[in-house]
Amino acid sequence: MSETELKKNVATAGASRRSFLQMAGVVGAGAVLPLNLAGVRLAHAAGGQLRVRFGADIAILDPALIFQVENQTIAGHVYNGLVQYDQATNEIIPDLATSWEITPDGTEYTFKLHSGVKWHKGYGELTSDDVKFSFERVLDQATGSRYTGQLAGLEAVDAPDPTTVVFRLAQPNAGFLHKVCAFNQGWIVSRKAVEEKGEAYKLDPIGTGPFVFDSWIAGNSVRLVANEDYFAGRPHVDEVVFRVIRDETAAAIALEKGEIDIFFGLQQPEVIERLKATDGMTVLSREASNTVNLVLNTTMPPLDDVRVRQAMIHALNRQGLIDGFFQGTKSPAHSVLTPTFQEFSENVPVYDYNPDKARALLEEAGAVGFEFELVTVALNPYDRFPVPMVDDLNAVGINATMKVVERGAYVQARGSGKVQSCITAVVGPPDPDSPLVTLFSTASFPPGLNTSRYDQVDDLLAAAANELDTETRKGIYEKILQKSMEDVPVIPIFAERLFLAHSDGVEGLVQNSLFTVQTYPVSLKG
Repeated sequence: MSETELKKNVATAGASRRSFLQMAGVVGAGAVLPLNLAGVRLAHAAGGQLRVRFGADIAILDPALIFQVENQTIAGHVYNGLVQYDQATNEIIPDLATSWEITPDGTEYTFKLHSGVKWHKGYGELTSDDVKFSFERVLDQATGSRYTGQLAGLEAVDAPDPTTVVFRLAQPNAGFLHKVCAFNQGWIVSRKAVEEKGEAYKLDPIGTGPFVFDSWIAGNSVRLVANEDYFAGRPHVDEVVFRVIRDETAAAIALEKGEIDIFFGLQQPEVIERLKATDGMTVLSREASNTVNLVLNTTMPPLDDVRVRQAMIHALNRQGLIDGFFQGTKSPAHSVLTPTFQEFSENVPVYDYNPDKARALLEEAGAVGFEFELVTVALNPYDRFPVPMVDDLNAVGINATMKVVERGAYVQARGSGKVQSCITAVVGPPDPDSPLVTLFSTASFPPGLNTSRYDQVDDLLAAAANELDTETRKGIYEKILQKSMEDVPVIPIFAERLFLAHSDGVEGLVQNSLFTVQTYPVSLKG
């Protein structure tokens, strides 16, 4: 991005702010009406309990440590960021910040905050000190955050007054707004609540968001209640209950019988088709900004030999998996970025399904018959689709087995960096820096999420982040994709497509591309 484009962005942010205020001003001096996620005031008609299916239980709701889509979905209801993604378009729009300015050199971002925003459960008002605390906490090594790498290059956060926060970067970062968006490390926490609750905060979150965390019944449900004091307007529903229903057929029956309103995390092709054919049901689908991958620990022999990693990708019948197991509901992936990114490139090494070539590479590397353990999480479909992958690896002379572990054990194992491999979905913002830093940056070494411990593209990642010219930046990302696919520390298995079903009694639901569900705009008929 050029200096001219930077100035244009600042002007656009200001224009967005003016439009935001003008739209709010139309309401006049009467009752405050809620906003939708595009910042538009809506008529308010509250009422009812909204019931949403989860495929797994929650675990950690602390943004510095958070992982997995169920936790991220709850967090998206409880917390806010400085800015947020429009659910439909992924455009970055205001959230806790009313406006922001960027210096011409791109190294300083100044945000103005809403005044009078209240923390849940009597924890006082949000100030810039809470914002400063939130980001400094992620950067503090003692926190053990998985997202330290996302904030690499952030030198200081200043809070000159209660409604102003200033971020100072060592170098310009063209994707910095994505880092402070309402997702993972971008969610803002209360200093007072975190310091007061200590370890208990992980499952007792305090936010400023549209819903207040009320209760959790382990293995059963999470209950959120409407935030009567929400600065953008009270939600349409009184409460949201997220019910854990692991089996998808059972969840479909629950939706058909009216026991739930929204089926989140719909994966099985036969269940998708069943609900499409059911009267009174709507099935939403959207191409996601994430891939599902097999991560290989490049520090463990013989996986430290690129020939072995290339043999493994040739051994896997990835198209057969898409056509057979997923019945065409997923798409091929030739790198860890999907075509939803403007930085996506097809100009990368492509590996066909070629068992003979896989055997030859293993023989050349002296690795025929090595022991390989594929670690995956006990969550549909991650505990099922790797089965044919293990068969493919065994067929070329690798002694492969699969280990399925519960989510908590999976997160711990991955964070240790001591597993040979893991199956992972890279879910995150629609900015290429996020998944690439997560998977390939040394700043994301465990307890971060670079479980492969790949260390060959740090310079390129820094160059891409610091480059402000859009086309030049795209060229650098292409080099990162090329290099990572030559070295194959991560094998892309498929590109994700998201499915969500709801009854016709649900209005206002928009499916996002983050693999979460946001119910703030939702109302119930009647």
